[in-house]
Amino acid sequence: MDGLVTLHGMRQQRPAGFALIEILVELCISATVAVRRGLAAYVHAAQMARVRREMEGLSDHYLRDIGLSRNEIDRIFR
Repeated sequence: MDGLVTLHGMRQQRPAGFALIEILVELCISATVAVRRGLAAYVHAAQMARVRREMEGLSDHYLRDIGLSRNEIDRIFR
């Protein structure tokens, strides 16, 4: 049941500016979600760059041991 409905079935009068407050709250929530997604994408990209650098630092012998060649490293991160 709607929280703004009284026992008599009539809607309560909302204070002036209530719609503006709702809009501002929704904008803040949307901005927060966008920032969190951006940060998550940045963290993921940084982790992938670190892993790529570590793989490029491995010797050719070790890469062969794990079944990779040096030119396959780029394909992994596409």
